[in-house]
Amino acid sequence: MIKHKESGDFVVAYLKGRIDVHLSTEIEKEINAIIAKFSDKSLIINLEDVEYMSSSGLRVLVASIRILKSNNKNLRLCNLNTAVKKVFEVVELMDMFDIYSSEKEALTA
Repeated sequence: MIKHKESGDFVVAYLKGRIDVHLSTEIEKEINAIIAKFSDKSLIINLEDVEYMSSSGLRVLVASIRILKSNNKNLRLCNLNTAVKKVFEVVELMDMFDIYSSEKEALTA
């Protein structure tokens, strides 16, 4: 279960652990449910407690950004650790996402 909270024009979702092929389908379902429930809000995904993300996890984020953009909403990511940031850099997705160093920065940007 993904924890989340409302904050102004955003809903903040907190992912944790390993985001890999074994969990990505379930995580995608939960993120899509959050997007549907809070359809009037943009989404911030806080990755502070994510220790590993595979290409399956990246696919979930790309799918989420597409859903949000089709509804004129945004996806912001925050608190990427070095290992997760490296995955984004290797597959050259840093420019596709709005990435912030902290949740506060993501909320106020």
